[in-house]
Amino acid sequence: MFASLLTLLLGTIVLPPKPARYVTDNAGVLPADRAEAIDAKLKSFEQSTSDQIIVYIDRKVPDGTTLEEMSSQAVREWGVGQKGKNNGAILFLFTDDRKMRIEVGYGLEGSITDAHSRMITSELMKPRLKNGDYAGAVDAAVNAMMSFARGEDYKGSGRTVAAVNGWTSLGCWFPVIFFFAILGFIIFMATYGKKRGWVTTSGSGSSSSSNSWFSSDSSSDSSSGGDFSGGGGDSGGGGSSDSW
Repeated sequence: MFASLLTLLLGTIVLPPKPARYVTDNAGVLPADRAEAIDAKLKSFEQSTSDQIIVYIDRKVPDGTTLEEMSSQAVREWGVGQKGKNNGAILFLFTDDRKMRIEVGYGLEGSITDAHSRMITSELMKPRLKNGDYAGAVDAAVNAMMSFARGEDYKGSGRTVAAVNGWTSLGCWFPVIFFFAILGFIIFMATYGKKRGWVTTSGSGSSSSSNSWFSSDSSSDSSSGGDFSGGGGDSGGGGSSDSW
């Protein structure tokens, strides 16, 4: 009731919080291992293609809106897709309402067409959902969406938006950290190092222990299932709604 009134007053849809992962299961219908496997698969897919596909499962469509309105606004507000490409798509599943929808961003409409979306929901998902196989339905849909999306000529950078954002914020401080680290090292060696005999003023080079001070093994992106962060997306209502 309150949500409906707020929607009416503000003229906007009150969306659930932006998902933190590629697979969000607020209805608790996916076994943890299956959800984790699909999540990892979608993270890897973004790394290789730059396309973002996420899954959002809940019990009911939020009050005061329709499935179509909510899904279209979610692409924009959650920023599903990468900046300038709008190459995102969301698979929605509402278990109590028995409704589902694939919402497709502008950048993927040429490959995940309305007809493809309808085929996925009616032929791949509906029979499985009627049998209570939620994990099978989601997995089949995700595989088909990835397969169709590969038709778009987008190339991945090997990193997700979440990983790039993390390194960007750290990168602002890196020059400062680096400067003070070098300065501290010089002061340390000039004082304590001389006393210990680590630093010699004679030029003969028995500088034995150059203990690789920097092991730049910076693999920032872990290979397990991952944090989702939207880079920017928009949708014109492409996709398909269905029920079971």
